[in-house]
Amino acid sequence: MQFEVDAEDLPVNSTGFGGLRRSFAKDKRDADSLCAQPGWHHLRYENGQGSIPLVDRNRRMIACIGGTPKDVARWTSEVVEPLEKAIEEGSRGVKFSKKEKRHKRGPFAATAIGVSHGGEKRPGNRRLSPSVRRFMEGLLVNPSVQRASGFLNHLFRTYNKPMYDVYAEHQRQLHTSNPRLRQNFENSVFSCLTVNSGPRTVTDPHADSANRPDGWCGITCCGPFDYKRGGQLVLWDLKLIIDFPPGCTIFILSALLIHSNCPIQSGERRYSMTQYTAGGLFRWVANGFQTQEKFWENASDEERAQWLTDRATRWERGLALFPIIP
Repeated sequence: MQFEVDAEDLPVNSTGFGGLRRSFAKDKRDADSLCAQPGWHHLRYENGQGSIPLVDRNRRMIACIGGTPKDVARWTSEVVEPLEKAIEEGSRGVKFSKKEKRHKRGPFAATAIGVSHGGEKRPGNRRLSPSVRRFMEGLLVNPSVQRASGFLNHLFRTYNKPMYDVYAEHQRQLHTSNPRLRQNFENSVFSCLTVNSGPRTVTDPHADSANRPDGWCGITCCGPFDYKRGGQLVLWDLKLIIDFPPGCTIFILSALLIHSNCPIQSGERRYSMTQYTAGGLFRWVANGFQTQEKFWENASDEERAQWLTDRATRWERGLALFPIIP
């Protein structure tokens, strides 16, 4: 499916390690209301339908509906339903903070585990309260969560091998440099996992500007909701609404593409898990496992010149990694 958007024009920041920070208005319209606007489309999708690449005007893949394994019934009974149960039952009694219950993505419980690097001086494991830690660490050893992660990474490797290799090498370097950093799954090249435990996970329009801009963010949803009537993924830049059935995995450029969900029906519940890596972690490795300030303090003139060249060409080199779909 092709769109008139040009990936080259997407809002990357000046460093090339993230997207531009923007603010967005809340929008709770359903799929029919959004599709009533000129130029909008609703992509009807069923599990078992296979993978669908979404490409820009130059045939670069900017998103991908990965779907599910071919045996949908088995995937549902062995992974999707246990995943829903693990999130729903595991989150009961968890003392989520106010920030975890209400944030820029919406009014639902969301917690992340793994490695981050934002305002800290160096990358570190995300700090969690005792009850949140028990919940999240319980999910990491849950077989259904591990299988969902494994399939997500299999799709990443299959449909975007060059970028997958970049992530895998980044993980190797980062964790070799500091073995104390948490690796959520042995079968994942992503540094962080967010679990949206809702119970009504319906995101407001947003972009995750701190993530690597040319990198993929994988989203898997689950829960007892009618995906034909709500919970669809909205990609605002593409004027596209995608049916998002439980157990399905979709990849997007989360730092650059504005995305949200359509409302679900009264009494329904929806959960999701996402895997991604912050651009700041790639910056840390690129700077020789130090901050940008430290790099400049210690760098030679030649190293500084190369750093400026790398910065100026980073997005161009990132674009070259986008799969081209004939």
